[in-house]
Amino acid sequence: MEATLTKVIDQAEPSIVSIARIRQVPRENHDFQGRPFERPHPLLQQQESNAPTDPENPDFQPNGYGAGIIISGPRSNERFVLTNYHVVQSGPISPTFDVGRSEDGVNLFVRFGDRRCCYGAIIAADPRSDLAVLRLDLKKSGIDENDLKPIDWSASTPVRKGQLVVMLGNPYSLAHDGSASASWGMVSNLARRPLPWTEDQISRFMMYRLGTLIQIDGRLNLGTSGGPLLNLRGELIGLTTSLAAVEGYEKSAGFAIPLDDLTRRIVKSLVAGQEVDYGMLGIEPENVKPSDLRSLAQEQGIELKQSSAARVRSVVKDAPAYRAGIMENDIVLSVADIPIHSEYDLMRVVGLHAPESEVEVMVLRKHSPKPFPVKVTLGKWPVWEDERIIETSPRFPSWRGITVDYPTGRRKYSGPGDPYRRAVVVTKVVPDSIAHSAGIQPGVFITEVNRVPVQTPGEFRDATKSLRGPVELRLYDDQRHYEGPKVVIGE
Repeated sequence: MEATLTKVIDQAEPSIVSIARIRQVPRENHDFQGRPFERPHPLLQQQESNAPTDPENPDFQPNGYGAGIIISGPRSNERFVLTNYHVVQSGPISPTFDVGRSEDGVNLFVRFGDRRCCYGAIIAADPRSDLAVLRLDLKKSGIDENDLKPIDWSASTPVRKGQLVVMLGNPYSLAHDGSASASWGMVSNLARRPLPWTEDQISRFMMYRLGTLIQIDGRLNLGTSGGPLLNLRGELIGLTTSLAAVEGYEKSAGFAIPLDDLTRRIVKSLVAGQEVDYGMLGIEPENVKPSDLRSLAQEQGIELKQSSAARVRSVVKDAPAYRAGIMENDIVLSVADIPIHSEYDLMRVVGLHAPESEVEVMVLRKHSPKPFPVKVTLGKWPVWEDERIIETSPRFPSWRGITVDYPTGRRKYSGPGDPYRRAVVVTKVVPDSIAHSAGIQPGVFITEVNRVPVQTPGEFRDATKSLRGPVELRLYDDQRHYEGPKVVIGE
C-alpha cells in the first residue's frame, strides 16, 4: 500500500501547482458567496502587515491561496490550470498570454512543483460549478510549455464508495517551494449535498446544492481547493474543494467535484474560453413519496425497482418538455438511464447536459400500462447572475453589435410565469453599433431573421452569417405571441 501511494504521488505531483492571490490594495476579501476567501492561518495573520509582498520570497504570505492542476488544451503543447472559481475570484481576466492585473488590483501567482513560477489570468470561469481555467504567462518567465507535465483528464473513471483516494493541495499556503502536501482517504459517498444549508454557506444557484459532490472521509484544510482527487491508479477522478465543508460536522469531512463525463463537458467549455450552458426541461418538479409511488405502481400492476422519483408539477407551454409530450403529473423515473429519486436528481442530471442535447426521459403516467421513454431536446437553464460568469471567447460571436442567447438564457429577461418564447434573446448590444442605432436593446426577443425562424443562438448565427445589406428582424410581442414589430438593421 505504501509503495502504491508514493508512486501515485510521485506521478501526479509535477502536474500540481500552488496558486496565490495577491491584492495590491489591502481590503477585506470575500468570495462570490459572501464568505471570506481562503486565508492564512490565524497565527500567521498576526504578522500579515509585515509580511513580504514579493511572491518569490519564501516568507511571502498571500491574501488568498489554493491549488490547481496543469491540463492540456486542444493543441497538445497548450498548458492551462484547472482550479476552483473561488480560489481565483477577482483575479485578472485575459484571453491571451498578455496577463495583467485585474481592476481590483489582484494578481494570480502560480508556482510549479520544480519551484519555477509565473503569473496567470482567468480565461473562463463558471460560478455554478465552482470551476475556472487559467492561462499561464510562461513566456515572460522563460518557461517552455513542453516542460510542464499535464495530468491526463481525457477520460472519466467510475468512482465507487469505499475506494481509496489520494489528495494533493496547498493547505494553509505551505507550498512556497512548490511541493504540494499529500493526504489520503476513502470515498465515503457519492452525489452528496453539503449540509447544513443556509444562504451564507453555499449559493442556492450552485450545482453543489443538487448533490454533485464526492464525500471523502478526510478533512480538507483551507488551501486544498483546486487540488486533484486521484484513485490508486493515479487517474484524476475529481477536484477537491474545502469550500463545501462549511459548518459543524462537515469540517471533519472532505468534498470533491467529480470529473465524470458530464463535468468534463464543463471543463472543455472553460478551456475554450466559453460560458458553460446547462440543460433544462421547462417543468416544475416535485418529490414523489415512496408510499405514493408504491400505491401508483400497485394500482397499475407495475413492478418498479426504485422506491422514489420526481413528479412533474407543471409544464411550461412550448418548452422542451411540452414539445416532447411530457404532461403534468407524469412521474420521471430516469433520465439518460440515470435513476431519478428526487427533484434534485432530476435538476442535476438534466442540468449537467448541454442545451440542444437529446435525452431519453423514462416516464410513468397514470393509466399507462407501463413506463415509456420520451426523447426531449433540452433548452437552457436560466442564469441568475451573469455578471459572475467569465468568458473570453464566446461560443457565438456578436453580429452587427448583437449578442444573443437561448430564450431562457438569462433569468432577468425570462422570469417565472413567463411563456417559453420561440425566439432568441438579446443579451448584449455594443454601444454605437448598427444594432444600437436601430434601437435594439438587451432583453429584446428576436423570432425571425429575414422571415427565417430562429430559436437558438446557432440558428441565429446560421441565419445571419452570410447576409449582406439591410436585414429585417421580427421581434417577439408578448400580447400578440410571436408576431411582433419589425426592425431593419443596415450594414
